[in-house]
Amino acid sequence: MGDERRRHERLSWLRFESKVQVRRSFFKKEWIPVVPFDYSHYGMGIQTDEVFEIGEQVELSLELNKENSHILVPKLKGVMRYKEKHHSRFNYGVEFLFESRQDKLMMDEDLIRIEQALRHFESSRLRYADDLVTGA
Repeated sequence: MGDERRRHERLSWLRFESKVQVRRSFFKKEWIPVVPFDYSHYGMGIQTDEVFEIGEQVELSLELNKENSHILVPKLKGVMRYKEKHHSRFNYGVEFLFESRQDKLMMDEDLIRIEQALRHFESSRLRYADDLVTGA
């Protein structure tokens, strides 16, 4: 360890991306990236420039990449339950919707795995930050 310049192990990396489908005209839809936050397997918070109304249904796409795993939920329905102006953007609370119980069961495993990975990553990050402060 004499030549090792790093005192601590590197933090694992994680990338969580989300998109929402927006109808631009009667025939044209497009996927736009949104900033995800406050995720659980029941729903999530997103931040975007797009304007949605409370009660509006949307389609989302979720993708989580970390060192040794990849989870993709290509299409997930949701309904806007919360809206707040945040500077020049909007924060929305989206509750996930499922067509049927079977549909929910099929997607639930991936949604729970995403939630667990995000919680684990956040707790590791907080532990690392605490270690930096305390010198542990």
